[in-house]
Amino acid sequence: MKRTKFYEYFPPPQFLQMPAVGLDISETSMRFTELVETRKGFVIGRFAELAIPRGVIELGEVKKIPELNAIFKTLKKEYNIEYVTMALPEEKAYLFDLHLPAMKHNQIRGAIELAFEEHVPINVADAVFDYDIEMETDTGIDVRVTATNNSIIDGYLEALLDTGIKPIAFEIEVQSIARAVIPEGDMGTSMIMDFGKLRTSIAVVSNGGVKFASTIPTGSLHLTEVIAKDLGISYEEAEKLKISQGIEAGGKNGKLSPSVLGIIKSLREEINKNYLYWQSYNNDADKKHVVVKKIYLSGGGSNLQGFTSYLGAGLPVSVELANVMVNVNTLDQYVPEINFNESLHYSTAIGLALRRPN
Repeated sequence: MKRTKFYEYFPPPQFLQMPAVGLDISETSMRFTELVETRKGFVIGRFAELAIPRGVIELGEVKKIPELNAIFKTLKKEYNIEYVTMALPEEKAYLFDLHLPAMKHNQIRGAIELAFEEHVPINVADAVFDYDIEMETDTGIDVRVTATNNSIIDGYLEALLDTGIKPIAFEIEVQSIARAVIPEGDMGTSMIMDFGKLRTSIAVVSNGGVKFASTIPTGSLHLTEVIAKDLGISYEEAEKLKISQGIEAGGKNGKLSPSVLGIIKSLREEINKNYLYWQSYNNDADKKHVVVKKIYLSGGGSNLQGFTSYLGAGLPVSVELANVMVNVNTLDQYVPEINFNESLHYSTAIGLALRRPN
C-alpha cells in the first residue's frame, strides 16, 4: 500500500483531536510526558522513563521487535497510556524545502512526489512524507517536507501491536525539541544542540521551522568513558564523579583533562561548521540567511557543571541552557512537577506533547 502521509498510518482523523502523550524513544531509554490543560494553561501531568537494553534499537531502527513490544506493554500496564505522538531520529529522516508554483492545496502532495527523488535518496514509493506550508503568495508556495522510509516506521508499528498504545503521529526529533525550546512566536534564527547520551543533534531553526539538522555520534556517555579511562575507575564511579564535579572531573588544578577537552573541542567544531554552513549559503530568494542569534542547549547531558561555559568559549554567538517549559506555562505562579535539570532530559517528549493538529 502506498502511504505518503505520516498520519495515514494511524487512527481515523477524528482521533487526531484527542490529547496525546509525547513519547521519546532512543537507543537507551523511553521517556514520556503528559500535558494537562487547565484554566491557567498547560501543566505537567505524568512523566517517566523506562530503560531500553542496548541492541533493541540501533540508529533509530528497531532491531529486536519482541523486546521493544514487551517494553511498550510494561508502559501500558504501569501508566495506562493510550494515544502517543512519537519522534523519529534525524539519522533516518530527511528535511528539505521546496518552492512550488501557485496551485490548489489538493495538488501540493502530487507536486512534491514529482520532485521528491531530486531531494531524498529513497524512492517515493518506499517513503512516507508530510509537509507544512511555510509561505504562500499569488505566484508560488513554499513548503517544508519531512520524509523517512516506510520500513523505519513499520518497525515501531509492529512493536506496538497488541499493546493498547495507539500512535497518532510521528515527527523528526529536532522538530519536537524546537517546539519545546524556541519561544512561541519567535520567528528569528537560532541553533539547537541536543546533547544526549549516545549522540548529539545540531539544528538551525529559522522563521518558525527547522531548516536543517545533523547528528554526530558523541554524547555524555563518551565523557564518562574518558573520565573512567583517565582515572582508572569504573564507568559507574566515573558517572557519579561527572555528576558531582561536572566536566572538570578527572582534570587537575581546575583544568579539563585532555580527553574531556578533546570532546568539548569536537562539539564546538561541529557547531562552528553548522554555523558557517548556514551563513555561507543564500536562501531561495538569493539573499543571505538571517544570522543565528543564539544557541540553545538541551538534552540530559547539557546540564553538567561547566559544560555551557566551556562549550561557548570562542563561539560566535551566546550559548544558554534551554527552558523546555517556555511554551508550556509561565513559571510565575506555576511550579512544575519536574525540576529544571530533569526537564532537559524530556525536551523531546515535551515538544511532542505540545504538538497540535494542523
